[in-house]
Amino acid sequence: MKQMKTIILLLISMTLVFVATTMVSAQDDYYDWTEYDSNPAAPWAFWGLFTGALCIIPIIAIIIGIALAIWVYKDAEKRGSSGALWLIIVLITGILGLIIWLVVRPPIGGKKTETAAASSPDRRCPSCGRAIPDDARVCPYCGKNFEG
Repeated sequence: MKQMKTIILLLISMTLVFVATTMVSAQDDYYDWTEYDSNPAAPWAFWGLFTGALCIIPIIAIIIGIALAIWVYKDAEKRGSSGALWLIIVLITGILGLIIWLVVRPPIGGKKTETAAASSPDRRCPSCGRAIPDDARVCPYCGKNFEG
């Protein structure tokens, strides 16, 4: 869990550095605009700042999507489902996959298993107690005859 938080913090800080450098480069300090007009770069400087700020929105959406997919993976594994399958579903469908997972997820500990007697397809010999096939007329281990 600490590694995930560290990775998310690293991605967010890299995103902020990217946006800050985009905004700084949009201020247009490199050219002498006095020969063209009094200040023709002013409207474009705003769009550069605006575009730099808009770059952060898809990056944050991708970071949130990856964090949700990792959470669904861990939750699915904890609940006895296929974590890799749900990770792929959430990465492809996004928030819709998360909603589907929240609706269909099993209880913690996995799906409830049947009792050992009900899950066994074989019946037990009353004489020796070993499992025998349902269609057996004679126990293959002790020779007890079930007909009659």
